[in-house]
Amino acid sequence: MALSGLFQTIRGAITGGGIKTAPYTVIRQEKDYEERLYPAQKWVKTRVENISKDSASSAMFWKLFNYISGQNSKQIKIPMTAPVTVFIEPGSGPNCESTFTMAFYIPSEFQEDTPEPTADDVSIEERPEFKVLTRVFQGRTDETAFVEQAVHFGELIQSNKETGVDFDNYFFGQYYNGNPGSVEINEIWFKKSD
Repeated sequence: MALSGLFQTIRGAITGGGIKTAPYTVIRQEKDYEERLYPAQKWVKTRVENISKDSASSAMFWKLFNYISGQNSKQIKIPMTAPVTVFIEPGSGPNCESTFTMAFYIPSEFQEDTPEPTADDVSIEERPEFKVLTRVFQGRTDETAFVEQAVHFGELIQSNKETGVDFDNYFFGQYYNGNPGSVEINEIWFKKSD
C-alpha cells in the first residue's frame, strides 16, 4: 500500500470508528512522510521518568484513562480520542532514565470548558501551534521496533535535507479505533520549526 493510501486508511479507520482525532492540516506530502500543522489545542497529560517506554506506557495510559472516565473536577466522562501521544525526551546515556509524557487530545466540545484533573500527576497542557514531520508504520510497537523506526525516519529526513527539525526529542503516536481485531496505526513525529 502506498504511503498516501495508508494515511487515508488511518483517517477512515479512526473517523469511521467514531473516535475523534486531534485536528491538523497536511502542509506537504512526501513519498514516505508528511508535514503537518497542529493548531493550538488542549491535551491532558501525565509524565514519568523511566528507562523503558514500554514500562512507562501502561501506568501513564491508565492515569489518563481514569481522567476521561470521570476522575476529573466535573466527574464527567470524556470521549476517547486519537492519537495517544508519547513525547520522549531521551536520557543522557544508554542506561539513564528518559522522560516520557503521554497525552490524550481533549475533544473540541471540552476545549473551552475543560474539566480539571483530580490526580496530582495529571494536568492539562495547552499545546501551542506546532509543525511535525510524520511517518506512519504498522506492526510491532515494542521499544526495539519503535527505536528502529525512529532511527530510520531520522535518517530519511536527513537524507532529504529537511531543515529546522528537532532530532533530540520526538513523539510516538498511536491510533486505535476501538473495534476488536482492528489494526493499530503508529506514527513517529519530529517537531519542525520552519
